[in-house]
Amino acid sequence: MELKWLEDFAALVRTGSFSRAAEERNVTQPAYSRRIRALEYWLGVTLFDRSSFPVQLTRAGEEFLPRAQALITDINISRQDLRLMHAQDQTSVRIVTLHTLAISYLPRVARLFARQNPQASLSILPSIQGIEEYFDALLTGVADIMLTYETGATVLDGAALDQLAVKHLGDDRMLPVCSPSLRAALPDDWLSGDTPVPYLSYTSFSFSDRVVGEVATGLGAKLQKVFESPLSESLRRVALDGTGVAWLPERLASADLRSGALIALEGDSLAPAVSVSAYKLKSPRGDLVERAWEVFDTL
Repeated sequence: MELKWLEDFAALVRTGSFSRAAEERNVTQPAYSRRIRALEYWLGVTLFDRSSFPVQLTRAGEEFLPRAQALITDINISRQDLRLMHAQDQTSVRIVTLHTLAISYLPRVARLFARQNPQASLSILPSIQGIEEYFDALLTGVADIMLTYETGATVLDGAALDQLAVKHLGDDRMLPVCSPSLRAALPDDWLSGDTPVPYLSYTSFSFSDRVVGEVATGLGAKLQKVFESPLSESLRRVALDGTGVAWLPERLASADLRSGALIALEGDSLAPAVSVSAYKLKSPRGDLVERAWEVFDTL
């Protein structure tokens, strides 16, 4: 569970409106609604009666409200105390990114940064899930730089985006791929068989599921989910074993495609495009962060 989910919950209780709460939280309404659903999914209960306006708490929501308020207070006090006790490490730049990009992009960034700044380091922040939380980590100063895929759909309102500098680093595609043994077992038109194709799925609420999920949903009964993971690298390894078809970033799968360990399946409309971007706050974050930011110009 994320602290921001609790703060989203409190904002909706306070405003009684998804649109007003989303504006208050500096996110789009669809992104805000997903965060409320994620909290309800994590708790295993429905917190709001959405059939009324303003929205009302369910009985479970009423029971959870004082607990959520106490948790928010305790966490914020603890965070403030710890920040006062330990000043920010001036020898480290904190980066939040997707696992796939940590593998495919950051090794070169780390090498160039270390060469230019031998007394400093890059630190990858763990346990931050979801693109909204990535942006929130930047806006609250938890992270210095964010590296992410984008599809063109924004999750922040204009005021929040105006606070951020962005560098577009390149383009990628999510390719449907499988092992040679599985490809040989499928029809020439791989989606035309009577038996559903085994499908390796991204976990709900992951960024990649937002990109690939629409394609998979469109294929409907032609796919049969046999495995699920939030990580592209995990799906890649299962695909290499011949278990099913996975949608992988082309950059991640490129070596396997060249060697023949994986085969790209036909259908350009089945390969949604994404771009790779880096973000940071426009306001100064220190010379070390600015030097790390400059490294991204070389990618």
